[in-house]
Amino acid sequence: MSSVARRRSPPGCRTGCACCPDATCAGKDTSAGPVAGRGGALACAQRHSPGPLQVLASEVPMRTSPPIHRLLAGLAGLSLVLGGSLAAQGSMAAAPPPAPTPAPTPTPTPTPALAQDTDDRVDATVLADLETDGAADFWIYFTARADLSAAAAITDWDARGQAVYDALTATATESQAAVRADLDRADVDYHAFHITNAIRVTDGDAALVATLAADPSVAQLYPTVTITPPDVDLTVAGDLAPQAIEWGINDINANDVWATGATGEGIVVASIDTGVQWDHPALINHYRGNTGGTVNHNYNWFNAGHGSPSAPNDPNGHGTHTTGTMVGDDGGANQIGVAPGARWIAANGCCPSDLALISSGEWTLAPTNLSGTSPRPDLRPHIINNSWGTTIPSNAPFMEDVSIAWAASGQFGVFANGNNGPACNTSGSPGSRAINYSVGNYTQSHTIAFDSSRGSGQGGVIKPDISAPGSNVRSAYPGSSYASASGTSMAAPHVAGAVALLWSAHPSMVGDLSRTRALLDGTAIDTANSQCGGTAANNNVFGEGRLDALALVETGPDVERLSGGNRYATAAAISAAVHPSGASTVFLATGLDYPDALVGAALAGSRGAPVLLVRPDGLPLDTRAELTRLAPDQVFLFGGTTAISQATLEEVADLTGATVTRLSGDNRYGTAAAIAQQFSSADVVYVATGQNYPDALAGAARAGAVDGPVLLTQPGLLPQASRQQLERLTPDHIYVLGGTTVVSPAVMNQLGSYAPVTRLSGANRYATAVEISQDYSAPTSVFLATGLDWPDALAGAAAAGAAHAPVLLVQHDLIPSVTWDELDRLNPASVVVLGGSSVVSTGVQNQLRLLRP
Repeated sequence: MSSVARRRSPPGCRTGCACCPDATCAGKDTSAGPVAGRGGALACAQRHSPGPLQVLASEVPMRTSPPIHRLLAGLAGLSLVLGGSLAAQGSMAAAPPPAPTPAPTPTPTPTPALAQDTDDRVDATVLADLETDGAADFWIYFTARADLSAAAAITDWDARGQAVYDALTATATESQAAVRADLDRADVDYHAFHITNAIRVTDGDAALVATLAADPSVAQLYPTVTITPPDVDLTVAGDLAPQAIEWGINDINANDVWATGATGEGIVVASIDTGVQWDHPALINHYRGNTGGTVNHNYNWFNAGHGSPSAPNDPNGHGTHTTGTMVGDDGGANQIGVAPGARWIAANGCCPSDLALISSGEWTLAPTNLSGTSPRPDLRPHIINNSWGTTIPSNAPFMEDVSIAWAASGQFGVFANGNNGPACNTSGSPGSRAINYSVGNYTQSHTIAFDSSRGSGQGGVIKPDISAPGSNVRSAYPGSSYASASGTSMAAPHVAGAVALLWSAHPSMVGDLSRTRALLDGTAIDTANSQCGGTAANNNVFGEGRLDALALVETGPDVERLSGGNRYATAAAISAAVHPSGASTVFLATGLDYPDALVGAALAGSRGAPVLLVRPDGLPLDTRAELTRLAPDQVFLFGGTTAISQATLEEVADLTGATVTRLSGDNRYGTAAAIAQQFSSADVVYVATGQNYPDALAGAARAGAVDGPVLLTQPGLLPQASRQQLERLTPDHIYVLGGTTVVSPAVMNQLGSYAPVTRLSGANRYATAVEISQDYSAPTSVFLATGLDWPDALAGAAAAGAAHAPVLLVQHDLIPSVTWDELDRLNPASVVVLGGSSVVSTGVQNQLRLLRP
């Protein structure tokens, strides 16, 4: 990769604070500066003041850009700030002063011919820089976008990260190839990215700009932005008043989570900030680069072009402080971190430049060694804290492509919402963007901090998303000391740490961002505030409320989905999950009609064996593969040759070498009786209609659980084959599945001559399933299936019966109230969803995870 050059400072300008002298300034003409032509005044924090820690480049709003320009749109004029203010020795910093009123600055007129030739794809600031300096630094943003939509369905963490990385790099490589060749021929310095499909060019001339503007693969040329790093001036006492467990940790109940055994083990958090003192006593043992005293900074530290290339350091202090709040603990009195069992890595991307921030975002997607090579998506962090943002209210899409890539790879980004309050509509970007989870700052008295930015955010979305302790927060500071700090910067790492606790305690949730956001929102403590709109439960001051880590971790059940591309594949997936080591006995039923599977599932559940589905004339590929894997000694086929052909029976025998037995009768009632014949005795028998399936969907699982068969009946007459089995089995009790329209009172009277009879029925199929479930007191698991079709429920009924678990029914995108109530009563540790999202939606799956213990 070619070298990256730092943008030149204009004549007469000081470095570090754009074009300002040491003291605060306003109204300066910035036409020759790095944000030229944007029509705004520069405002800088007083450089040696102990006041608020700010990073100010320009106080002008961003221009409106087309939706596709999600990352670099209008970067000129973007001003960034670290989301907090540091105060020494526990003192709370004052709120930042209001931003000065922008003064209009004329935009230089670009060369007419170039302006005409660019077809409006070159930002005016780039043209102005060319006019003024003869060269410009700029971003080339390409039209091609990587398709990351399939990544969320990849359950393996390493494979998911690799898939996202491969898709991004392939798209960037292909779409950027011609332009990079042109840049190489022009001997221009540039830095190419894949996390956003863009290239940052240093000192490109007018001819290059004209060529790029005519290239159809190029969407836009945008200016770069110079971002000044924070200037911290404070005196810190080395052993600042340790509180053992800091107030913020205690307030969100993180210490109560530790008592359950979850401290963040197995989770890696990352800091994009000013760096970290890696050997700080509260951080060294939590650094991923430290393994039992052997230190390796490769893949654990990214130097974004400044500071320390070989090891983490932090000349500022902000990054050490925020990292301490995520994971810090010195093993003694300084318990400053929310998730002390988690490990941390870091990039010092904040905030020398836009290049540093985006490079850091790309590194966290696939960390590299210290030389910046050999990327490893499998070593990416789970959670990324971003305690920085714009100093002025903004919904600008800065870093949006980065956020999209993180989300696709299952990484949870946390953002400070800004310190621009107390007015409404003061949220800063990127936190104000809908895709990003942003955090407000509340005090020890549970009031919102005066300067905590209020919403709304992008498109009127509620911002912040949540609030956390952010005032007078004590944490680690360089020099192996401690400092107190205030701001949304300090609030954000509380949330990052809480997510680490959640994912550590519930590994099935790792990478499930929608579920994690829903749980953060649903478990937050509602805090009413009507200042900026919203509701008592979700408003533009506190968001969803105050963070509660204990409620978050004491979340609902683990939810697992067992599904395939069709009913045959789903049955195979259920079998593979329940019988990972194979099965000596397998049952096969037709996948085209329900009766045989219904009664067969009870037998399979009683035997602890799987049910697979077949076509009448052969084995589907998924069934064939699963039969081969299971390697059974015995296979039973349900139904006659119309349901499963003789050729299929022989195919099964040849494939498995097993003994294959057909269980069938003259009709569905006779086949049910033949299956019941496999029970030598039964204390209970279940009876269902042979004419429809809904009321019986849940009954097969219960019958299997209690080692009882299912017999079929006509609505008004009990068939002879069923009567014969009842006479043979002499049950103690008979349960009828469904109401009087499916099993008449006359049949109930017939059944009463064999044993006492109880009807299990509800107002509908969902309520009937709940009635059947009443026999369960405290099952470990519950199986959920659609109530609108039978294959998934009946293939899963065998597994549910073997696990002594009920089957409850849902609609595609709705959990009926009777089902909700029963789930609340059962309070299972896990829920198994049967079938794909086309039959049980992802929304239903996420709702299930909000069940409270």
